[in-house]
Amino acid sequence: MIKTFSYIVFSLFLLLSADSDARKGNEAYAKGNYAEAEQLYRAAIDQDPENAKLYFNLGNALAKQGKTEEAIQTYLEYRGLVETPEEKSLAEYNIGTTLAETEKWKPASLHFRNSLRLNPRDTEAKTNYELALSKMESEDEQQQQQNQEQDNIEPSEYAKAMKAQAEKLVELQRYQEAYDLMNEAMKVDETVNAFKDFIQRTKDVADINS
Repeated sequence: MIKTFSYIVFSLFLLLSADSDARKGNEAYAKGNYAEAEQLYRAAIDQDPENAKLYFNLGNALAKQGKTEEAIQTYLEYRGLVETPEEKSLAEYNIGTTLAETEKWKPASLHFRNSLRLNPRDTEAKTNYELALSKMESEDEQQQQQNQEQDNIEPSEYAKAMKAQAEKLVELQRYQEAYDLMNEAMKVDETVNAFKDFIQRTKDVADINS
């Protein structure tokens, strides 16, 4: 069976009175009204800024809305307020899964690993860590293949002509002009990239002379 990433730990902390903003936030969250829940959790935090569990709930509401950056920042605030390794591991786990859902495999694997270090018994964190590593390796292999394909690209006649003209400019020590010529040519013909080493060397010399 193919394994997939576990869902973010969206268990909510329920410990305030029924008429509080936090409780109303939980109710809104349970109904799928995540934007409303976000606003209610923020209101609750304004009243009780040291309550770590409010930040955790807010992070969940943000993550559900696809507000990745804000969610990560909020989980980190929660992590900074809690004491136990198990609590801190929840923040790391949620950050990892949030990143995995946006296919940011390298940072996701880092946070899953952090979660495991804090709570080695968390089997879901272990599974997700292994999957993130696998995705990261696959992504690296694809990138290497793409780089090889670019290296093996066959320049067009136009690209060759531009290269010949640029070489003449280099002989005259007009390096910036040579670089500009190749750079402009690359915008209209991607096969000019076959001469990327020549282009880079030309740019390096032009930068030195400027």
